[in-house]
Amino acid sequence: MTIARSEGQFTATGQSAPVQLIGPFNVTLAGSFAGTVKLERSFDAGATWHVVSRDAAGEAAAFTQPVSLVGEEWERGVLYRLNCTAHSSGTVTYRVSQ
Repeated sequence: MTIARSEGQFTATGQSAPVQLIGPFNVTLAGSFAGTVKLERSFDAGATWHVVSRDAAGEAAAFTQPVSLVGEEWERGVLYRLNCTAHSSGTVTYRVSQ
């Protein structure tokens, strides 16, 4: 079984490589850092990215400290990536996988 994953480190603002996910998946941010990372998804092969909301009010899932969570995607062809939108110091080690 092939594992779909994108992993690496942020030491400045930028985006992870996109990964196509279907079903349950993992997102992990680790390290000692000052910054903001958002989970995003695309329904049009990466032309447009949408921040994944974390609550019914639509508040964006923006992480400023280490976190590990499980998500689910049931639509085929959806891409996910992490977007480091602010970075002041440290290293963010990330992994999006299933």
